[in-house]
This record gives sequence, structure tokens and C-alpha cells, in this order.
Amino acid sequence: MTEWSLAQLHRPVVRRGSRRWLAGFLGILTSAAIGAVAFRLHFNLSAIGSVYLLLVVFTALRWGFGLATVISVAAVFCMNYLFIPPIFEFQVADPENWVALFTFETAAVVVSGLSSQLRMHAVQVEIQRARTAKLYELSRAILLIDGRRSTSEQLSTLIQETVQAQTVELWVMYESDSIGPAYETYLEGTDGDDTDLRVTRRVLKVGATPIGGMVLRGWETDSLLANAVASLAAVAFERARSLRKENRAEAERNTERLRTAVLDGLAHGFKTPLTAIQTASSGLLAIDPQLTPTQAELVSIIDEEATALSRLATRLLQTAALEAGEVRLQRSKISVASLLDDVLEDEDETTRARVKISAPEDLTEIDVDAQMIRLAILQLIDNAAKYSVGRSTIEVTVTQDDTETTIAVANGGSPIRPEERERIFERFYRGLESAHGPSGTGLGLSIVKKTAEAHGGRAWVECEKDTTRFFFVVEHYEGASHG
Repeated sequence: MTEWSLAQLHRPVVRRGSRRWLAGFLGILTSAAIGAVAFRLHFNLSAIGSVYLLLVVFTALRWGFGLATVISVAAVFCMNYLFIPPIFEFQVADPENWVALFTFETAAVVVSGLSSQLRMHAVQVEIQRARTAKLYELSRAILLIDGRRSTSEQLSTLIQETVQAQTVELWVMYESDSIGPAYETYLEGTDGDDTDLRVTRRVLKVGATPIGGMVLRGWETDSLLANAVASLAAVAFERARSLRKENRAEAERNTERLRTAVLDGLAHGFKTPLTAIQTASSGLLAIDPQLTPTQAELVSIIDEEATALSRLATRLLQTAALEAGEVRLQRSKISVASLLDDVLEDEDETTRARVKISAPEDLTEIDVDAQMIRLAILQLIDNAAKYSVGRSTIEVTVTQDDTETTIAVANGGSPIRPEERERIFERFYRGLESAHGPSGTGLGLSIVKKTAEAHGGRAWVECEKDTTRFFFVVEHYEGASHG
């Protein structure tokens, strides 16, 4: 069996047609020559019929059904002219010889047809084998693509070498900038093959979603191979994109770990001198009668600012522990109403006057880390006080069911942009409006969210007209008794 390739099946039509005519003519001459030699050697009808049948089968296997049929017809004429009386005439005296000729022709046509089908099947198997080998080679090469270089450039070269195309153009939405035929193919959303121009266009898809386009020029067009190559190209682009996202995520995680470690170290470093400052200022305030009014005022400022710095250092330590996942909850049963009263005691008189608490009388105790919950609620109230309009009311609403306790803190003011409602819970993130508003560290809401998550709950924000409402939910601890 001669080895067949894709190129052999895609010869130009004109060239193929001229070769068929030449092969048919040579086949008729060959049949006549064989008949003449057999006549000289005094072959009988059955012997020459066997020879012609072998010739027809060989022709069908090698050149196909069409040429085999031409030779079988020529063989019938030769047998009629040279071996069936009357000889040298295209007449048949005995009707039985008509049966013999008809039987030979039928057998020749059937055998040549079966042989041609077998040949075509072998060709298709060889094409499939060659196609599979190319796709295997391409898939292996894709795994070795360097993520630090352009995926489009590397993939174009690999496809060009694999399918033996003159040029390969690729366009994908999240990597390519240039606009050309591949981009147009993506916009049109349709595949196409032009055998005459030897051009193939394919839309690159991940599942049913188009992500780009591919154009192959100057190759022996193979629709099935083009489909498979397009699928591999789409997978390669998606794989490269996933690897880049994974690398970025890992880099961000490492940066976050470093930042957490630095904050933790700074906070611990601040704690010791701040404690000394607070102790000294408290001692000075204790001897207030011995201080002049100016000295007492200065010492009070020192004490207040040292206390504020101490609280900030505590928040940094807590958020660092929350980010690192190292926090251990010190659970105890507490009354939510009492906890809210304690939080208000820590606020200044102006803020306390603005806060309105709404809670049912039958609230049950919850099993939580009181210090963490207290800090989270304090952050929400401070946040509402900072960003509310004027001296508007800050509403704190508590609801409870069998599984969760929800605390909602609402204030009037400019709504938070929809695109920022998730990001404001990120550590150190401050919204665009915050640049012109009160100063802050960007830690408060991240502590709120992490505290809720540490208690199996969640935190989010909703905006409606001129009202912004933050929700803080904690899950009831398993085993605790709740009504």
C-alpha cells in the first residue's frame, strides 16, 4: 500500500482530470496488449477472464473505481473480439457467451467497487492517523509555551510548523491589540474554508463563548484539522490566561503576607512606648491641682492622643491576626443590648445623642467573642458618624432568628458607588468620595467583615436614595441555646 498524505488528496482539479484521461487511455492500451499476447499464446476464455479480473482488481486498489470500470469494459470488448466466436468480430454467436461476458463484467464492477471502497477506507485511516499525529504534536508543544512571552506569537509559530501553512494569524480579546482578518473573523462569528485560495477561517471559542479568531493561509485545507487546531488554540489561550491570573494572585498573597507581618511588627513596636506615655500622662493628670491650666490642657491632649494611637495599634494587631487567620475566638454569652450600651459609653456625647437603637425586648444572649464584636460595632457607628450628613440620626437595628443575629447601622448621606460596595471592605481601601471627606486609615470596615466571617457570618452594604445601611451578621454558635 502506497503511503497517502493530505497533499495527495488535494491536488488541483485540472491536473487530476488530465491524469485520469491519460490513465484511462493507457488502461485501454494495456487491456488490448494483454488480449493480443493471450491470443498468441492460445489462452481460453476462462484463463483470459481470470487475467483481466486480476488487472481490474489491481487497478481498483491502486487508482480507484473509475479507471477499473474503464479497463473492465475494454476487457469485455477484447474477449468478445479475440476469444468468443466469431473471432475478429464484435458479435456473439452462442448466447451462453453473452452470459459469460455479462458475468465477467458484473464480477469486475463489483470487485473493483469493493476494492475501491477498501482503498478509500485505507486513505481515510491514513489521513486520520496523520491528523491525529499533528494534533498530538501541537498539543505537546502547547504545554511548553513560555508564559513570559506572547502566547499569540508562540502559538502562531507552532501552528504554522504543524499544519505547514504559509501564514497563521491569531487574535484573542485579552491579549491581541492589532486588527486584521483574524479580528474580522471573530466579529463575524462564522467559520469558512476557501479551497481555491487555500484559506481557512475559524472562530476561537471556549465552550460556546467566542474569544478570538484564526486565519490560516497557503495550506492544504482540511476542515476537521482546522476545527481541532482552533479548539487547541482556544484552550492554549485560556490556559495562559489562567496561569497569569494564578501568578498574579500568588504575588498578591505574598505581598499581603509581607504587609501583614510589617503591620504586626509596627503595632507591637508602638504598644510599649504608648503604654508608657499613657501611664505618665495619667499620672500627671492625677496631680492636677499642682498643674497650671495650660499644663493640664497639654497633658490631657497627650493622654487623648496616646489613647487614640493605642486603639489604632490594637486595631492593627487585630486586623493582622484576622488576615493571617490566627485569631482564636474567646467566646462567652453576652446580651446584644448590653453590648450596644457599652459601645455607646465609649462614644463622645455628640455621637451618643445621634444614635437611635431599635431592638426587640426578647433578644437572647449570643455566644461570641465580645471584644471583637464590640470593636466591629464601634467601627460601624464611627463610620456612620463620619460620613453622615450634618447631625442626622444614626439608626442601629437588631434582628434575630434561630440561626443568626443581624445588626444594621444606617445613616443619611451620599450613597456609595455600586462598583465600590465590595471594595470598601478591603483593607486600606478608601472610596473616591473619602478623598474629600474625613480622614481615616481604611481599616475599620475590613475589621468588621473579618470579624463577621470569623463568627461564621458576613457583612455587606446597601444604599437606597440618601440612606446607607451596613449589615453585620454573626451566626449563632452551635450548642448555644436560643429562642
